[in-house]
Parts: sequence; C-alpha cells; structure tokens
Amino acid sequence: MPLFPPLNPPITHWAGQRVWIIGASSGIGAETALLLAERGAWVALSARRSDALEALRARFAPGAGAAATVLPLDITDPAAVDRAAQTLLARWDGLDLVLIAAGMYDALRASSFNAAHLPVLRMVMDVNLMGTYHVLAATLPLLTRQGRGGIAIISSVAGYNGLPRALAYAPSKAALNNLCEGLYFELRPLGLAVYRICPGFIATAMTAGNNFTMPALLPAKAAASEIVNGMERGEFEIHFPKRFTYFLKVMSWLPRRLYFILLRMGSRQV
Repeated sequence: MPLFPPLNPPITHWAGQRVWIIGASSGIGAETALLLAERGAWVALSARRSDALEALRARFAPGAGAAATVLPLDITDPAAVDRAAQTLLARWDGLDLVLIAAGMYDALRASSFNAAHLPVLRMVMDVNLMGTYHVLAATLPLLTRQGRGGIAIISSVAGYNGLPRALAYAPSKAALNNLCEGLYFELRPLGLAVYRICPGFIATAMTAGNNFTMPALLPAKAAASEIVNGMERGEFEIHFPKRFTYFLKVMSWLPRRLYFILLRMGSRQV
C-alpha cells in the first residue's frame, strides 16, 4: 500500500479506450499512437500532414489500423480543431483521453532578438500554447459532461527554468506546466484526469538540428513507453529520463545566483 495514492486513477487497460492524439505525425506522438494501438486502444490521429498520418496508420497492426481514424488539422486553427472534435464525437460518441503532442521549437536567442523575429515567436506560442487552448476549448465541454476521461499535455523540462537559446520555447512550456496544475485542481474533482508530461531531450525531427550536446537523449519509442507507463500508474507529472529531470528539478529549487553560475558553467560545455 503506497504512502500516498496516485493523483490520477491508474489506467488498468487500454482495450477499447478512445484516444485522440494531436501532433501524431512524428516523434513522441507517433510512437505513443503505435503503442496504444498495439495495446488495443481506438486511436484518432491528427496533425497538419494527412500523408504522414496515413503513413503512420499503415504501420499499425491490421486490426488496429482499420480501427484508427485520421483527422488532419492545424492546431493553430480553432475552427479546424472544433470540426475534428465534432467528427470524432459523432463517430465514437465520447472520448477517454486527449493527448496534445503538437509542438514547435526555434532556438531564439535574446542576444540577437529583434522585431524581425516576432513572427517566429508568435508561431511558437500559437502552436505550443494557444494550440493547446484550442484543443481544450473543443474537448473540455464533452469531457466535463461525461464526468470521466483525461487530458494529457506534452510540455517539457524546458519549462522548469529559464534557459538560453529558448526565448520562445521555454516560456511556452513554462506556461503549459502552470496550466496543467490549474487544470488538475479544477478538473480532478469533476472526475477527469490531467497528465503533465515533461520529457528531457528526445531524438526527434525537432531536436535533430540542435548543435549542442543533449544529455540523456532518449529515442521517441522509449518516451512513448514512459508516457503510457506513467498513465497506467496514475501519475500527474510524467517526467523522463529521471537521471536528467531530477537534476533539473533540483536546479529549479536553487537560489538564482547559484542557478545562473551552474547554468553558465554547463553552457560552456555545449
């Protein structure tokens, strides 16, 4: 018997669970879709590129692929997100889990930032933060009516602390980390689960262009296993790899003077 119960109800099975993954065309979203379909979930796949989604569905086992639904959309378009949600509701008559995996990164630096970079900053915020709100607006009314189900948001350990080369990305993830806590406080009493997912460095197309050392880099397939296993345990915050994420958590507790010294020392190594 654990000393403290899990913050969310543990998920004991995936067979027949209706899961909508937004940002499913590649990386963590794609690998999580494959894993959940393998475990028997009904999976809906959303992202901008329909060809990538169809290619992903083709990787499913025959029975799972037939049950999968492809719903292309742009997460920055609230009307498109709402249409997809309504299509899915008509098809499935409910949702058990919404996983928001869409994300964008750009290595914006404060030292060279100017007005020409504002469109890029706005796009990062639109995808990472406003896109999440678009999904919430389309799905929370249904989930609250059901009184069951869950919302999972892939944020990042970049949201724990201020970081260099992340003038837009890190603040957007910090906002998501904060948002997840507010959602949990309000939605858990209504019967809904909320999962805050904070990966470290994952080998995806998003990180492929990084020209610095990425400690404890994990493959996307391993990240998907961490996410699914964390949900099965009923965790609120699912963070990985632990040897890296716990270090960053400790860093966030330090006095800022010491934090900046350590960050500067670490930055010299990359």
